[in-house]
Amino acid sequence: MAHKIQNGTYVVTGASRGIGRSIARDLALRGADLVLIARDKKALAAVEQEIRMVAPGRSVETVSCDLSDRKAIEETCSNIKKRHRILRGIINNAGYARPGYFAEIPADEFDKAVRVDYLGAVYVTHGLQGLVAEGGLITFTSSVVGYMGVFGYSSYAGPKFALIGLAETLRQEMLARQIQVSVLCPPDTETPGYATENETKPYETASLSESAKLMSADAVAAKFIKGVSKGKFMITCNFESGMLYRLHGIWPSLVFSIMTGMIKKAQKRRKA
Repeated sequence: MAHKIQNGTYVVTGASRGIGRSIARDLALRGADLVLIARDKKALAAVEQEIRMVAPGRSVETVSCDLSDRKAIEETCSNIKKRHRILRGIINNAGYARPGYFAEIPADEFDKAVRVDYLGAVYVTHGLQGLVAEGGLITFTSSVVGYMGVFGYSSYAGPKFALIGLAETLRQEMLARQIQVSVLCPPDTETPGYATENETKPYETASLSESAKLMSADAVAAKFIKGVSKGKFMITCNFESGMLYRLHGIWPSLVFSIMTGMIKKAQKRRKA
């Protein structure tokens, strides 16, 4: 079952910047109308203007909503249901990461990560899934850190792992309605959020990032569209992350050994 992106309305969260912005633009170029959700009104307005320029004639609605606030999400979903009887899809893309050494990350950062990265997607999907038409689409943006733990991302990994479990469950439950469920797992991606992450990354985490290729948000969005169109459940974005996904699934001890070796080398460099 492969979802065909076509005329119809898609809800995209985290749409004001980065991957969400690129996905929204690509959907519009393929004939979709959009409801874009994020906190930053000014950034949303800029995205709306961009999409109207590249895809004239497409309907673009913007909604400012704090996706860590359950009541705000419920109100937003209620308002969307008043304006729309049918949706083609829900694209859960909002995310938040604050890397650091586990012992040094404030406890409330773990709460925030769960609310934004996991529960925000749960509440949006729970509130709107009834509008998704047969043959529609529900997606979640997880991460490479969603299928393998990475040094420095303790507060981020848990919610992103949880998203994949949620998606696997919904994939089974949505079969009766022929709704495709997919998970996007991007590697390091050049976005405003990634730049913020670099401000708190431990030395070891930054060293691991240096060994990986940084993707652009546009490139990740293109992989997303291609993966969805092929009916993929797990959408990895480049050779390295796809290889890690497969290798971690069949030989996790090897992946651990490789990661441990890289971390030890970084720690030796730091001491030197």
